[in-house]
Amino acid sequence: MRITGAGERTVKNWLEGKNSPSSENLIELVHHSDEVLEVFLLIAGRHEILTMKNMVSARDALVEMISFIDELVSSEFDESG
Repeated sequence: MRITGAGERTVKNWLEGKNSPSSENLIELVHHSDEVLEVFLLIAGRHEILTMKNMVSARDALVEMISFIDELVSSEFDESG
């Protein structure tokens, strides 16, 4: 409701599968929610885009983890040196 400005009854109908969001509301939901984007891509049969999105997310997580490890190693050398 907060994201789209749609009323409570409207959103309840979306969640119960009685109605679908308008294109404008769907765009707003996709813009604000990775989960909605992923479901949209799956339903649209765009598995390759979802796979690429997941690969980019995994790469970002690895880069963050390597940075964390580098900081740990660097601080360990500073303390022992």
